[in-house]
Amino acid sequence: MTQFISLNLVSAAIAFFLDDIFGDPRTGLHPVVLMGRINRFLEKYLYRSGFAGGMLLTVLSAMFWTGLGAALLYFAYGFHIYAFVLLNSVIIYTAVSAKSMKQHAMKVYEPLAGGDLPSARRELSMIVSRDTENMDGAAVVKSAVESVSENYTDGVLSPLFFSVFGGGAGALFFKAASTLDSMIGYRNEKYVSFGKFAARLDDVLNFIPARLSVVIIALSAPFCGMSMKNTLKTVLKYRLAHDSPNSAHSMSAFAGAMSLRLGGPVSYFGKVKDKPFIGEGTGEPEPERIKEAVRLFETAAVFAVALCVAVYFVLRYYGGCPLCA
Repeated sequence: MTQFISLNLVSAAIAFFLDDIFGDPRTGLHPVVLMGRINRFLEKYLYRSGFAGGMLLTVLSAMFWTGLGAALLYFAYGFHIYAFVLLNSVIIYTAVSAKSMKQHAMKVYEPLAGGDLPSARRELSMIVSRDTENMDGAAVVKSAVESVSENYTDGVLSPLFFSVFGGGAGALFFKAASTLDSMIGYRNEKYVSFGKFAARLDDVLNFIPARLSVVIIALSAPFCGMSMKNTLKTVLKYRLAHDSPNSAHSMSAFAGAMSLRLGGPVSYFGKVKDKPFIGEGTGEPEPERIKEAVRLFETAAVFAVALCVAVYFVLRYYGGCPLCA
């Protein structure tokens, strides 16, 4: 088991390096794209079964992608250990979305900083499910920062967590569940029943990573000129201020580190949802706060990878890495 984790740690570090260079590959063969297409196809036949149909879709998707990843890695390992590491790294890379999140956030920042609010709203709509048409500049900034903070868990830490303990197969398992949650995990009239199982599974899978994110964001804050103390203080007060058992952890960590108030009423599908505020910042947030959030996101991502590298060398020291034999 120690050797398996060692290989996964190496693969995870390589995967993040690949993501930093290439970002999300623009191809229809990307696993997430294929997941989405297959999910929509099966939804047509399973939707009428309500909760049971949604549960079956979630289980089928998770089993298929996990099994496919495990089978490919099994054959790669049988061929050569380096083939395993290479394939493992590539699979994990497809589950990570650090660079794409930074790019999307900056696409919101650039027109907003230039005074082009309509374009900023349009770019924001690419990364959030809330209504953006009537947002003012401050709401756009807060929404972008919230998206960055939540995606630190969904797009960085959770894929990393499951890849360390399950390799590429574990990363695909998480991504299958996460993709379905983003597609059907809504509490609206259409998906409140059909998407409930996918949403609850996503909550369970993100439970530990969301709490780990607090520690890593707090440790990263001083490297961005932000306060570790205020990060932890804000998390302790606001970590449960969200319908999701996980989202407020990374969000409150960002709010505390940046001394920014997030949350508040938001419109989804034409209906305003009165969400609680998170954080105690004052004043209207300026566009530059998006850049600050991206910097904190990037620093925390590097910190997480550095932690993987550190654990790898500990295992190497104790003779648990077959690459070093």
